Amino acid sequence: MDSIIFQGNVIGMLAYIVSAMLLFSWLIKDIEENLVERKLYIACGLGVVLGTCADIIMILGGINSYSESSAYASKILVSPIIIAIFLFIGVNRRTFKEEVGAPYYSAGFGLFYGGAIEFWKLLVTEEVHDLSVFDFFIISAFGFSTVVFLGGAAMWISYGIRKNEGARTASRLALLYLVLSFLNTLALEEIHYDIYETIIVPLISLLGFFVISSAIFHQAKIRLPAISSKTKKSLKT
Repeated sequence: MDSIIFQGNVIGMLAYIVSAMLLFSWLIKDIEENLVERKLYIACGLGVVLGTCADIIMILGGINSYSESSAYASKILVSPIIIAIFLFIGVNRRTFKEEVGAPYYSAGFGLFYGGAIEFWKLLVTEEVHDLSVFDFFIISAFGFSTVVFLGGAAMWISYGIRKNEGARTASRLALLYLVLSFLNTLALEEIHYDIYETIIVPLISLLGFFVISSAIFHQAKIRLPAISSKTKKSLKT
């Protein structure tokens, strides 16, 4: 029960994967029967696969690591680019991007994409650092906020693709995620290295991160298209 892997799996599943599943179920609860079930599975599964691939690249490249010379500069500057590239690749799949319900499939992809990234990131963090209960709370809350942000970002990219502006939308979201990465690193510097010697910094950073992520998700949600049974039948034919 005290195993790092056990703790990481439990916290990661509850804070990220289960949260992604609940958010996605809530999004599609009224129109689930009008979506193609196979494509829902593909979107969510692809999110887990690409999220894992993106995180492996960042882990192997040491992008999320702290350096005495550059601190978390690589995390702030490079990780948003990698995350945005894989996010765009997933949303831009022909399997569901041309459908009326593309934003719904994209939401599932983005939520599970973020869940996979944060799940593996937590395991690595636990192995490297000795975390307290407060540390777990802050890191898990940042991870959940990332899941929310990437779910909303995937929907926005889907809207952008319909206007032939998918890459531009992804670029703008990468810049916004750069700001969020800065807020995250402020908290990590205090949690792991006591640079600021106050818990106010991680709490304020978390609040800003969560508010921005929630706004992106909410604004994307209210633009979701209405899908009827007639629409689904026409798509199948």
